[in-house]
Amino acid sequence: MKGAVIDLGTNTFGLIVFRETASKKIEVLIRDKAFVNLGEGGINSNIITEKAMKRAYFAMEHFLDTCRSFGVYPEQIRAFGTSALRDASNAKEFIDKICTLHDLEVILIDGKGEAELIYQGVRSIHHFGADRSCIMDIGGGSTEFIVTKSNTVLEESSFNIGISRITQLFDLSDPLNSEDINRIKLFLEYQTKDYFKTLSAEHLIGAAGSFETYYLLLNKSSSYDIQKTHLLPLEELHKVLDFLIYSSHEERMNNYWIVDYRKDMINVAAYKTKWVLNQIGAKACYFSPAGIKEGVISTCF
Repeated sequence: MKGAVIDLGTNTFGLIVFRETASKKIEVLIRDKAFVNLGEGGINSNIITEKAMKRAYFAMEHFLDTCRSFGVYPEQIRAFGTSALRDASNAKEFIDKICTLHDLEVILIDGKGEAELIYQGVRSIHHFGADRSCIMDIGGGSTEFIVTKSNTVLEESSFNIGISRITQLFDLSDPLNSEDINRIKLFLEYQTKDYFKTLSAEHLIGAAGSFETYYLLLNKSSSYDIQKTHLLPLEELHKVLDFLIYSSHEERMNNYWIVDYRKDMINVAAYKTKWVLNQIGAKACYFSPAGIKEGVISTCF
């Protein structure tokens, strides 16, 4: 069996093409990403701009060409939209055109559904011990949190505190100053309300995205095992986060280990990560290469 998953995220679109082996294991044939920035110019007013749609159509055409090159066709593809699309008043126009052009259905998933898929993806490679863990997925439009104890999910939540929302809401300085940081802090507190007042977890597990950048900066290597999670030592991680929070755009542009499409917003993502680490009192942090797309593979095929 072959199949593919396309994640139409607020910042990036992601693709995984895979096949199931004779021993029932999943073999990834190719991974691809496109920085579409679907939320640019419209995320806080709940629209997809014309420019963003054009980038999205181009990325989808490229992904579908890639799928066909591996003998995977629309009926074998699961495509899903998250925060920017589920909130956009003109999402139907985009989804209908994708269906017309490619005979492909794009399914919108709500925040709780997104959180469940993220959990399933992380679960596929992470061993949950007896301690409480909090999985965090930093998106452009939303951020999901899944609290677990052992292999039991205690709660799943989604908040519209994505980094694209924040960077478009505030006119941030370069580098961030104390006023910027205070405004971001107040925004996070207001949007999450009392969520973190009673939440504590020994482990924070970051699903892909920005946490991959932290791993690259810590290890000065882009090579890692995608079949397991990786410990990010807290003392060293906080140094990386502080560097990113207070870095200038020029410093980030000149840093080899920060992927190009993350250079504009990784400072805000780093502050969010540090804020959450402090909120939950985490004693350890992990990077999970698996996230929502792997969750779709494990539950929808």
